[in-house]
Amino acid sequence: MQFTNTDKIWFPEAGITKGNVLEFYQSVAPLLLRHVRDRPITLERLPDGVVPGAPRFWQKNTPSYYPSWIPRIELPTETGKIVQYTLVNDRDTLLYLVNQGAITFHVWPSRTSSLDRPDYVLFDLDPGKAKFADVVKIAATLHKLLSRRVVDSYVKTSGKTGLHVLYPWKQTGDYDAARAWAMQIADEVVSQLPDIATTRRLKSERQGHVYVDVIQNAKGHHVVPPYVLRAVPQATVSTPLHWKELTPRLDPAKFTMRAALRRFQQQKEDLMAALVS
Repeated sequence: MQFTNTDKIWFPEAGITKGNVLEFYQSVAPLLLRHVRDRPITLERLPDGVVPGAPRFWQKNTPSYYPSWIPRIELPTETGKIVQYTLVNDRDTLLYLVNQGAITFHVWPSRTSSLDRPDYVLFDLDPGKAKFADVVKIAATLHKLLSRRVVDSYVKTSGKTGLHVLYPWKQTGDYDAARAWAMQIADEVVSQLPDIATTRRLKSERQGHVYVDVIQNAKGHHVVPPYVLRAVPQATVSTPLHWKELTPRLDPAKFTMRAALRRFQQQKEDLMAALVS
């Protein structure tokens, strides 16, 4: 496959080119593909990179000029409009999309074989103006609550300022059931940590608390999978963690593209493989 404009600077602050991003995704493809395969995908495209004033597109519908070998699935929106979602099932598709300016990939929590049923539920811990140490404390509390339910839970950086805790959805029920269950857990966390945690959606009502967000657990919504580069100036990556790494000293900003890639190459295994097995 031939790539274009590989010398173009995509992350000026980090000194990262389009070619560097292509190399990153080529390297993490064996880890990433299991988390995006057969999932309708939304692309966050920045053809000119993460540059002030540069265009940023959220692309759900697959353009007609994309090669026919790229798989697609047609699905209706809530309004009945048909969208032809791209499926990123192989490395060539992944790299083609990066060459088209895709920096971040957002996927459904369910696969084409069972679109009405998520594979996992997501607890998105958004610090807002809160301390990151509070995010860590809430994640640890979530871990304890979820550990009582036998099935393992998993944690990763969001790639920005928060943490994602994911729990395999093994119970009966569709998205509505999964989100209702997640909200019960979130409410339990808030009841245990009322001084630092909230489920209030409006930022004006959070009063410096960490937002425990479960809204994305809905059909048609999308989540950020692990190993994905975020379109922020620092070029940070959504990075799986060991639970033992969750300490007040943890700094999500340290997982830059280059640092995260070194980490993935050293550990060689996917810490979240069982989540989508």
